Amino acid sequence: MSQKTYLALLFSLFSIFLFGCQAAAQSPSPTPAPASRAEPGISIVSWNIEWYPGMRRFARGEEMRAHAERVKPVLAEINPDIFLAQEMRDWQSFAELTDVVPGLRPAVVSMFVSPQDGSYWRQQVAIGSKLYTKAAWAEEWRAGEDIHPRRGFTAALIRIPNTFRFLLVYSVHLKSNLSRSEEERQRNYDTRDESIRQLLAHIRHMQDTVFPDRIAGVVVGGDFNTNQDGQFGDNVVSMMVEAGFFHTWSDVPREERLTWRGSDRFQPTTFDHFFTKGVGEPRAEMLEVPDDTSDHWPVRIFIPFSALRE
Repeated sequence: MSQKTYLALLFSLFSIFLFGCQAAAQSPSPTPAPASRAEPGISIVSWNIEWYPGMRRFARGEEMRAHAERVKPVLAEINPDIFLAQEMRDWQSFAELTDVVPGLRPAVVSMFVSPQDGSYWRQQVAIGSKLYTKAAWAEEWRAGEDIHPRRGFTAALIRIPNTFRFLLVYSVHLKSNLSRSEEERQRNYDTRDESIRQLLAHIRHMQDTVFPDRIAGVVVGGDFNTNQDGQFGDNVVSMMVEAGFFHTWSDVPREERLTWRGSDRFQPTTFDHFFTKGVGEPRAEMLEVPDDTSDHWPVRIFIPFSALRE
């Protein structure tokens, strides 16, 4: 082989290598999954990110920027296919956050206001997805006879790849446990129960009337402010289970699901949950993240495609 031919061959090999590196750099990275996941599926993450951005109600300027810069690389590493967020300030904040994950786009961000004075509520709920979203919307909880729950839910109808069926996904943030009296404490419990009654009615309507035979499964995730440990007097978990939903924390020891970090006054506890229907029985896992990102840990479930196509 002549020196000229050798140099031409060397240049061709180098060009092929360089093109391959550029293509790899431009391709979105796949959703990370433990080695035990032998089949493809959908990774769904729910995370209450504590007054994002800013970690407090009236955060401004540098506080907001600093919080966002701490959270963004964490979400990028988690890399969910569907992302349920609570305590979002607004659409712009959520859009800028999801932009760090290749292919993840906002589907819906609520714009709830206070039922007392109509002021904008800075703890909104949101859904983002890499998958095709046919429809997405937000609804406030309706006023009952003597209860008007704050906020509401967001929902998204997400198409399961290579099918004509959908996954119906909800993101919720139920009433907190803040109270100054026994009467107010009981009212918190009743408010959460009323929210779940309305949520279950909405799910039935979507499945039976709006999209009959098109919804393969339902996922409800978020901050429920309660758990199955007898710590609170509501019936949220039992109502969901009695309605046919699988509680993804059901067989997980308490010490492995303390999703709220706790405070000076209260011990860590389980507030963040996933309930699923029609998608098998996925087991939730709590993802460890830096303490300075939120007072909640993210929670993740993984649903294999085979569970959605049965």
